[in-house]
Amino acid sequence: MNLIERLQESMRHAARERYTSVPVPPFTAYFHPFDAMVYLNYVIPDGPVTGDTREALRKLRTEFEARQRVPRFEYVDALAPELAGMLSAAGYRQEAEARLMACTRDTYVPFKGPERLTLTVLSPDSPREEVRDFCVTTRQGFSPGETVTVGDEEVSKTLEDLKDGRAFLARMDGRPVSGGQFSSPHQGTTELAGVATLQEWRGRGIGAALVSRAAEEAFSRGVEVLFLSTITEEAGRLYERVGFRFVTRMLFYVDAAAPAHG
Repeated sequence: MNLIERLQESMRHAARERYTSVPVPPFTAYFHPFDAMVYLNYVIPDGPVTGDTREALRKLRTEFEARQRVPRFEYVDALAPELAGMLSAAGYRQEAEARLMACTRDTYVPFKGPERLTLTVLSPDSPREEVRDFCVTTRQGFSPGETVTVGDEEVSKTLEDLKDGRAFLARMDGRPVSGGQFSSPHQGTTELAGVATLQEWRGRGIGAALVSRAAEEAFSRGVEVLFLSTITEEAGRLYERVGFRFVTRMLFYVDAAAPAHG
C-alpha cells in the first residue's frame, strides 16, 4: 500500500469509527448518527471506480434522501480518476478541491505561537464544558457570524470520538479561539481535521501552534504519518511551517441541487 492509498484507507477507517456505514458497492456512505450537516455525511469509493455506476449512484441518492441528508462525495482523486466525470453526469457539482498534506517525525518543525496562548489536549476524561467550548469554537471558526448552540448529544459524541483520538483547544488570555482534532490512528496513520480559528484571531500563528501541538501529541502516541486537507493556499503555507508537505489532491462533489455552503 503506497502513501496515497494509506491516507485514503485511514479516512475510511475514521469514518467507520465515527459514523454509520452503508455499503453500496463500489461505494460506502457514511452517516452521522444525528447531525444532518452536509460535511458530516458523505461517500468514499471503496477503491478504483470503473464501469457503469448509474445504479449504485441512484441507490446512494435513495439512502441520503431517506435520512434527509444531502448527497456528497469526498475522495482522493488519484485513486478514482474517472469518478469526477461520472458524478458530473449524475447531477453533482464540484464543491471544492483540496490539497492533501502529510507530516512525519522527520519533517515536523515545532512552532511555539504567540505569548499568552495556552493549548489544552482534550481526551475522554476532559470536563464536558471544555469539550463544549471546543465544539462551539470550531463551529464558529467555520461559520463566522453565525450563532452556534452545542447540545449535550454533540458533547457526548465528541467525547466518544476521543477514545483513541485527541482534540485540541487553543485559548488566548483564557478565551477559546481555535480548535482541531485528530481521529483514531489506523496502521500508524491519522488525520488532523476540523482545524478552525475564530475570524478575529487569524493571522497570528495560533492555528500553526495548535497544529504543531497536535503533531507532537500524535507522534508521541506512535503515529508515523499525520495528514490533513486544506482548500486555501494560505492555510497550506501555515501547515508547511509545521512540516506538512503536499502529497496529492482531494475532490469534494455535492448534489448540484443543494445550496452552496460557505
